[in-house]
Amino acid sequence: MLDPESPREEQSVTTVSQAPGTAQRSTYTASTPVTTTGFKLRQLVWLAAGVVDAILALDFIFRLIGANAIGFVAFIGNLAAALSAPFRGILASTATAGAHVAYWPDVVAIVVYGIAAWIVVALIGIMATPRATRPARL
Repeated sequence: MLDPESPREEQSVTTVSQAPGTAQRSTYTASTPVTTTGFKLRQLVWLAAGVVDAILALDFIFRLIGANAIGFVAFIGNLAAALSAPFRGILASTATAGAHVAYWPDVVAIVVYGIAAWIVVALIGIMATPRATRPARL
């Protein structure tokens, strides 16, 4: 995936071949994208947000289907508990008959972390955009 704002680096090669009685000149220009630091930072933020959202979504699904909290499910539950801790109490969990629980703080955390990632990516884009240079005045 290429950053639409990334500058391109161009290289020109000119060859001149002279055979007896003729001269030929050909120019080849190669254009390759140059990835900016801001683009890499934005990718890193989206990756982190995706991992956090995946952990929270898995916890929500495991609680909803009533999975036993052992092994991988317990590991995901412990991570998600730390990630959704700031959002406990905003919405109450919904419990049905049996061990099925819709844990709504996970959903709130997914939405809030997604919005926060979007804001951070926008700020990185603003900060990483090169400023236009003005010609020197004499």
